[in-house]
Amino acid sequence: MKKVAVIFADGFEEIEGVSIVDVLRRGGVKVDIVGLDKLPITGTHGVKFVCDMTLYDLEEDEYDMLVLPGGQPGVSNIEGNLKMREIIKCFDKKGKFIAAICAAPIALGVAEVMSGEYTCYPSCEASVEGGTYVSDKNIVQSGNIITSKGPATAMEFALELVKILNGEQVYNEVKNGLLFTK
Repeated sequence: MKKVAVIFADGFEEIEGVSIVDVLRRGGVKVDIVGLDKLPITGTHGVKFVCDMTLYDLEEDEYDMLVLPGGQPGVSNIEGNLKMREIIKCFDKKGKFIAAICAAPIALGVAEVMSGEYTCYPSCEASVEGGTYVSDKNIVQSGNIITSKGPATAMEFALELVKILNGEQVYNEVKNGLLFTK
Protein backbone atom coordinates (compact mmCIF):
# COMPACT_ATOMS: atom_id res chain seq x y z
CA MET A 1 0.00 0.00 0.00
CA LYS A 2 1.29 3.44 -0.96
CA LYS A 3 1.87 5.86 1.89
CA VAL A 4 1.59 9.66 1.86
CA ALA A 5 2.38 12.38 4.40
CA VAL A 6 0.17 15.48 4.16
CA ILE A 7 1.59 18.43 6.09
CA PHE A 8 -0.85 20.60 8.03
CA ALA A 9 0.64 23.88 9.30
CA ASP A 10 -1.26 26.52 11.25
CA GLY A 11 -3.08 28.60 8.65
CA PHE A 12 -3.32 25.91 5.92
CA GLU A 13 -6.26 25.97 3.48
CA GLU A 14 -8.80 23.50 4.91
CA ILE A 15 -10.51 22.64 1.60
CA GLU A 16 -7.19 21.61 0.11
CA GLY A 17 -5.93 19.61 3.08
CA VAL A 18 -9.14 17.72 3.79
CA SER A 19 -9.94 17.03 0.11
CA ILE A 20 -6.48 15.59 -0.45
CA VAL A 21 -6.60 13.35 2.63
CA ASP A 22 -10.14 12.14 1.90
CA VAL A 23 -9.64 11.40 -1.80
CA LEU A 24 -6.31 9.65 -1.26
CA ARG A 25 -7.85 7.42 1.42
CA ARG A 26 -10.77 6.59 -0.90
CA GLY A 27 -8.10 5.58 -3.42
CA GLY A 28 -6.55 3.04 -1.06
CA VAL A 29 -3.61 5.18 0.01
CA LYS A 30 -2.39 5.16 3.62
CA VAL A 31 -2.35 8.84 4.60
CA ASP A 32 -0.77 10.35 7.69
CA ILE A 33 -1.78 13.88 8.63
CA VAL A 34 1.41 15.49 9.89
CA GLY A 35 1.28 18.63 12.01
CA LEU A 36 4.16 20.90 11.12
CA ASP A 37 5.30 21.55 14.67
CA LYS A 38 2.47 20.84 17.10
CA LEU A 39 -0.89 19.21 17.70
CA PRO A 40 -3.61 20.30 17.06
CA ILE A 41 -3.35 22.54 14.00
CA THR A 42 -5.77 25.35 13.13
CA GLY A 43 -6.60 26.06 9.50
CA THR A 44 -6.81 29.48 7.92
CA HIS A 45 -10.58 29.62 8.56
CA GLY A 46 -10.35 28.59 12.21
CA VAL A 47 -11.12 24.86 11.88
CA LYS A 48 -9.04 22.76 14.30
CA PHE A 49 -7.50 19.42 13.27
CA VAL A 50 -5.87 16.70 15.35
CA CYS A 51 -2.94 15.30 13.40
CA ASP A 52 -1.46 11.79 13.52
CA MET A 53 2.03 13.06 14.38
CA THR A 54 4.31 16.05 14.10
CA LEU A 55 6.96 16.61 11.48
CA TYR A 56 9.60 15.65 14.03
CA ASP A 57 8.11 12.11 14.24
CA LEU A 58 8.09 11.63 10.46
CA GLU A 59 10.26 8.83 9.06
CA GLU A 60 10.55 10.01 5.45
CA ASP A 61 11.78 6.64 4.14
CA GLU A 62 8.34 5.17 4.93
CA TYR A 63 6.53 7.46 2.48
CA ASP A 64 6.03 7.49 -1.28
CA MET A 65 4.78 11.08 -1.47
CA LEU A 66 4.82 14.34 0.45
CA VAL A 67 1.86 16.72 -0.01
CA LEU A 68 1.74 20.39 0.96
CA PRO A 69 -1.65 22.14 1.06
CA GLY A 70 -1.59 25.88 0.50
CA GLY A 71 -3.16 28.73 2.40
CA GLN A 72 -1.65 31.57 4.38
CA PRO A 73 -0.04 31.81 6.82
CA GLY A 74 0.30 28.01 6.47
CA VAL A 75 2.76 28.17 3.59
CA SER A 76 4.83 30.83 5.35
CA ASN A 77 5.01 28.51 8.36
CA ILE A 78 6.12 25.62 6.13
CA GLU A 79 8.74 27.60 4.23
CA GLY A 80 10.20 28.99 7.45
CA ASN A 81 10.65 25.55 9.04
CA LEU A 82 14.21 24.24 8.51
CA LYS A 83 13.22 20.61 9.21
CA MET A 84 10.51 20.88 6.54
CA ARG A 85 13.06 22.18 4.03
CA GLU A 86 15.35 19.23 4.81
CA ILE A 87 12.51 16.74 4.28
CA ILE A 88 11.49 18.35 0.98
CA LYS A 89 15.11 18.17 -0.22
CA CYS A 90 15.39 14.55 0.94
CA PHE A 91 12.24 13.54 -0.97
CA ASP A 92 13.51 15.31 -4.08
CA LYS A 93 17.00 13.81 -3.89
CA LYS A 94 15.46 10.32 -3.70
CA GLY A 95 13.10 11.08 -6.61
CA LYS A 96 10.02 10.67 -4.41
CA PHE A 97 6.86 12.54 -5.33
CA ILE A 98 6.30 16.01 -3.87
CA ALA A 99 2.90 17.61 -4.44
CA ALA A 100 2.02 21.22 -3.66
CA ILE A 101 -1.15 23.22 -4.24
CA CYS A 102 -2.08 26.90 -4.13
CA ALA A 103 0.72 28.92 -2.49
CA ALA A 104 2.67 25.81 -1.41
CA PRO A 105 4.98 25.80 -4.48
CA ILE A 106 6.59 28.82 -2.78
CA ALA A 107 7.92 26.42 -0.12
CA LEU A 108 9.33 24.16 -2.86
CA GLY A 109 11.21 27.13 -4.28
CA VAL A 110 12.59 28.04 -0.86
CA ALA A 111 13.75 24.43 -0.48
CA GLU A 112 15.47 24.78 -3.88
CA VAL A 113 13.71 21.85 -5.57
CA MET A 114 11.66 23.79 -8.14
CA SER A 115 13.25 23.56 -11.56
CA GLY A 116 10.62 22.44 -14.10
CA GLU A 117 7.19 23.72 -15.01
CA TYR A 118 4.68 24.34 -12.23
CA THR A 119 1.40 26.06 -11.49
CA CYS A 120 0.12 27.73 -8.33
CA TYR A 121 -2.45 30.20 -7.06
CA PRO A 122 -2.42 33.16 -9.46
CA SER A 123 -0.13 35.93 -8.14
CA CYS A 124 1.96 33.50 -6.05
CA GLU A 125 4.23 32.75 -9.01
CA ALA A 126 6.15 35.96 -8.31
CA SER A 127 7.27 34.38 -5.00
CA VAL A 128 8.28 30.97 -6.37
CA GLU A 129 12.03 30.62 -6.83
CA GLY A 130 13.03 28.51 -9.84
CA GLY A 131 10.95 26.74 -12.44
CA THR A 132 8.65 28.03 -15.14
CA TYR A 133 5.11 29.12 -14.29
CA VAL A 134 2.24 27.66 -16.35
CA SER A 135 -1.02 29.59 -16.03
CA ASP A 136 -3.36 27.62 -18.29
CA LYS A 137 -3.37 24.22 -16.52
CA ASN A 138 -4.97 23.25 -13.21
CA ILE A 139 -2.32 20.60 -12.56
CA VAL A 140 1.26 20.38 -13.75
CA GLN A 141 3.62 17.46 -13.26
CA SER A 142 7.31 18.00 -13.88
CA GLY A 143 9.28 14.90 -12.95
CA ASN A 144 8.55 14.09 -9.31
CA ILE A 145 6.93 17.50 -8.60
CA ILE A 146 3.14 17.88 -8.97
CA THR A 147 1.50 21.29 -8.51
CA SER A 148 -2.01 22.71 -8.68
CA LYS A 149 -3.74 26.10 -8.53
CA GLY A 150 -5.91 26.28 -5.42
CA PRO A 151 -9.09 25.44 -3.50
CA ALA A 152 -11.31 24.89 -6.55
CA THR A 153 -8.78 22.48 -8.07
CA ALA A 154 -8.20 20.48 -4.86
CA MET A 155 -10.39 17.50 -5.78
CA GLU A 156 -8.99 17.28 -9.31
CA PHE A 157 -5.48 17.50 -7.84
CA ALA A 158 -6.19 14.78 -5.27
CA LEU A 159 -7.61 12.50 -7.95
CA GLU A 160 -4.47 13.02 -10.02
CA LEU A 161 -2.39 11.98 -7.00
CA VAL A 162 -4.49 8.79 -6.74
CA LYS A 163 -3.79 8.10 -10.41
CA ILE A 164 -0.05 8.65 -9.96
CA LEU A 165 0.09 6.36 -6.93
CA ASN A 166 -2.47 3.65 -7.71
CA GLY A 167 -3.14 3.81 -11.45
CA GLU A 168 -5.89 4.64 -13.90
CA GLN A 169 -8.38 1.99 -12.75
CA VAL A 170 -8.42 3.14 -9.11
CA TYR A 171 -8.50 6.76 -10.27
CA ASN A 172 -11.60 6.07 -12.38
CA GLU A 173 -13.33 4.15 -9.58
CA VAL A 174 -12.78 6.99 -7.09
CA LYS A 175 -13.61 9.68 -9.65
CA ASN A 176 -16.89 7.97 -10.62
CA GLY A 177 -17.80 7.31 -6.98
CA LEU A 178 -17.36 11.01 -6.23
CA LEU A 179 -19.44 11.98 -9.31
CA PHE A 180 -16.48 14.08 -10.48
CA THR A 181 -17.19 14.99 -14.12
CA LYS A 182 -14.15 16.92 -15.26
